Amino acid sequence: MTGDDESLELKLARQAYAEAAATKKAAEQDLEAARYERGQADRSLREIQTLEASIAKREQALKQAGEPAFLARMAAADKALADAKKLMADYDKEKHAAAISLNQINEREKREQAA
Repeated sequence: MTGDDESLELKLARQAYAEAAATKKAAEQDLEAARYERGQADRSLREIQTLEASIAKREQALKQAGEPAFLARMAAADKALADAKKLMADYDKEKHAAAISLNQINEREKREQAA
């Protein structure tokens, strides 16, 4: 082998080494990013599990505190409110009709007195 051949082989070896080093660096960055994302996913999972446990505990406490009875009372109160609103609407209609009647009576009496 001549000096030029070794030089060419050395250049190719150095080039391959540089490419391998760049590939290794990119792989290390990818690995670090994957570890970070895994950590974020694990953290999110723990938060969700904690939240679900909290919700389950709250639901149990509400059941023990009589939430179904409370919901039934709320439904009855909502129905009573709707009934009251309907009654008020009917009253307003009757009040309006009475006002119209009184106006008509007043007009008729004025015409009778004028005649």
